[in-house]
Amino acid sequence: MSISNVVLIVKKGDTKALDFARKVTAWLSTLNVTVFCEHGVDISSAKPLPGAELISNAQLMIVSGGDGTFLHAASLMDTQTIPIIGINMGSLGFLTPFTHVTSHTGIEAALEGKLEIRERMRLDAGVFRNGERIFHSIAANDCVINHQNMARLLEINCHVDNMFMTNMKSDGLIISTPMGSTAYALAAGGPVLYPGMDCISIVPICPHQLTQRPMVIPAASCLRVELKNDGYITIDGQRGLPVRCGDELHVSHSALPLQVILPQDYSIFNVLRHKLSWGIRESTNA
Repeated sequence: MSISNVVLIVKKGDTKALDFARKVTAWLSTLNVTVFCEHGVDISSAKPLPGAELISNAQLMIVSGGDGTFLHAASLMDTQTIPIIGINMGSLGFLTPFTHVTSHTGIEAALEGKLEIRERMRLDAGVFRNGERIFHSIAANDCVINHQNMARLLEINCHVDNMFMTNMKSDGLIISTPMGSTAYALAAGGPVLYPGMDCISIVPICPHQLTQRPMVIPAASCLRVELKNDGYITIDGQRGLPVRCGDELHVSHSALPLQVILPQDYSIFNVLRHKLSWGIRESTNA
């Protein structure tokens, strides 16, 4: 067996996800696979490590939870990446394609290197104040800018590769990866992007201009957003910080893509149909 050390990330406060993780850990121990976990996770046969050491000591990451847990797991890979396999214990499961029913077969195939690893681009996001970077993060889904007072409009200037793009007045702005295009960006009217593409989606939230439409730019571009009000920036719905008028958000293609393990029969179109009822007409019997 080619993989001997794995990281197990568990949805916090979820007894179902924890029970599953304990069973997986017990099973992996019979295969002589060492399991690492985060501190505070109650799995007696797993070894807890700090976040940075989790990735450097393992060859595979297993996520037991939903999409939020998957995004948290992805955030741990900020200096290096390892393949990640998601087991859905949540309600939607866009990013965690394996179920608890298919998990055993999927994990075993992943351990043996029988499943394809596909790369998903991420975003490198930095906040600058007076020319100094005060915040940095990598986003798997999106970077979102909102007004701190949701009753008011947020005004921002957008530049792409140092070219002025637009002045925008809206409730906020979503800067999304293709993988994140089916999350908040979709709800705000953005396009669905094929997850393997390399591009960046720019989606205004409730713009106060009739002509302000979503824009897709090349992944090689650098987006610079200057705030004209105080606001709040959120990364993947997991972490963020308040920002001031005059601060700038710089977003570009990250050099550290995710390595996602998917089922052999995976199809994004099946996911859209089954998870979002895409293209399905409701029928009624008279």
